Amino acid sequence: MPAVGSDDRRPPSEKARVEALAELGLPRRARIEEIRAAYLALARDLHPDRHSGDRERADRFRRVAAAYELLRRYHRHLRPAGPLPRDGQRHDPLWWKLFGEKV
Repeated sequence: MPAVGSDDRRPPSEKARVEALAELGLPRRARIEEIRAAYLALARDLHPDRHSGDRERADRFRRVAAAYELLRRYHRHLRPAGPLPRDGQRHDPLWWKLFGEKV
């Protein structure tokens, strides 16, 4: 997985996105709400303040935090500058342009 602050102008690759989702234990088509909920649950469980001295949990916490930041960047690049459409679409038009047919 690339470094979190590597290049914020370009969206992360699809491979990096899928790896980040796997780190959070989520399917490929997880919505941002699901991503956030999974991150918060894992962060609560793995936080170093709750398990002082446990290096494995601290390392996993860092990987989970990096995965979440990558996914936040990915979703931020999907959004157009203006407001999202109000015609009932679940995702903005750029989403469909990037991923083709509606899922």
